[in-house]
Amino acid sequence: MHKLLIYTLVLLLCGCSRMPEYQRPPVETPARWDTPVGGAAGFISHEWWRGFESPELNAAIARALNENLDLKAGVQRIEQSRAGLKIARAGLWPSIAASGGASRSRNDGPDNDPDYNTNLSAGLSVSYEVDLFGGNSALVDASRASLLNTQYTQESLRLVTIGDVARGYFTVLNNRERLRLNEDNLKNAREILRIVQARYDAGTISTLDLSQQKSALASAEAAHASLVQQESIAKNALALLLGKPPQGFEVGAQTLTNIKIPQIDPVQPSQLLERRPDIRAAEASLLTANANIGAARAAFFPSVGLGLNSGWSAAAFADPLSSAMSLAASLAAPIFQGGRLEGGLDQATARQKELVENYRKAVLTAFREVEDALTAVNISKIREEKLQEAMKEARTSYMLSQTLYDAGSIDFQVLLNTQTTYFNAQDSYVQARFARLSAAIDLFKALGGGWQG
Repeated sequence: MHKLLIYTLVLLLCGCSRMPEYQRPPVETPARWDTPVGGAAGFISHEWWRGFESPELNAAIARALNENLDLKAGVQRIEQSRAGLKIARAGLWPSIAASGGASRSRNDGPDNDPDYNTNLSAGLSVSYEVDLFGGNSALVDASRASLLNTQYTQESLRLVTIGDVARGYFTVLNNRERLRLNEDNLKNAREILRIVQARYDAGTISTLDLSQQKSALASAEAAHASLVQQESIAKNALALLLGKPPQGFEVGAQTLTNIKIPQIDPVQPSQLLERRPDIRAAEASLLTANANIGAARAAFFPSVGLGLNSGWSAAAFADPLSSAMSLAASLAAPIFQGGRLEGGLDQATARQKELVENYRKAVLTAFREVEDALTAVNISKIREEKLQEAMKEARTSYMLSQTLYDAGSIDFQVLLNTQTTYFNAQDSYVQARFARLSAAIDLFKALGGGWQG
């Protein structure tokens, strides 16, 4: 019987973790990107936004990284996860508690002579749960992976915030440039209306010509009001990203044409799994679920607890102490739980399988986002070049039509058409420039920025 007890204890102490071995889920990874790129796979700077060579943008992003409220909240989420890991680690160590007490009582005897009794006591208890089957260790691993998930999620938020600030800044410049073009168009439209009105008063043109120009001017004024609103909304949104109140917030006088568009050499598809913080966050969630399976499995096995209790007592401060000590061990094994343990394991396993599919989707989504961004970069470049050419030709046509109209060689409708075409060409070019800058931001974000875990 004595040998059987020893063998049983040895078997329990040699128990191992119930956590399944983690393996990264297989995902079909392309060898290269379908969309052709200019250069070979290259390095992306950690401060990739400096490639736009805009000091004001650099300053805005620097402020956002320090003052953005979402990022500040994310820092506190990381601290919460760190605290959770600290709590989980406590289960691997003994817990020690001390106690003490003092009491004094009075007893009145038959002759009303009081008798005072003093009792002093102190105690120390130590308890420890032996982690035979790795249940507590699995919970620590789950908390550690949860902390990683929170940190990677914060890096994803950081990348999104930087991209939003850059896009918000470019949006303000885009709206401002469109507003400037609209104001130039308004100035020209008013000047033409003055000329048309004079010719109408002289009886050389019809009421139709006058009405058309008035209509063109009214449309331009309506567009102006809309652009003023868009610029205000864009500035307010950018102020919020920077952690500033929108009141009094202003953006400098830089234009989109002065923003440099950096050359981006994308990494190979296989490297994306390590470069995207959202993918790493998805994998950290999978690690958490994997550890939770280990904890759920360990719950099926016995738990062993050790306890040590010591106590001291005295009848008064000057009296000698009396002490007592006890050492105990306990073994608790689940026999019937009504399916609770099986349900816990099934739940943890199903959660892990769900996160496997989430991880695969995150990877495939990342591949798609890079491919979309590469296409946008290439197409937006072509579109900008063509619209720049169209803008130049439209300007030539407009200037020529003004000369011919003043000479009486063409009617007013031709002048009005060329005027409208020139303004639309300018506006389209500015928006194409903005689209190209936005495509560059999207590609940087899709490639994980300069982050690498």
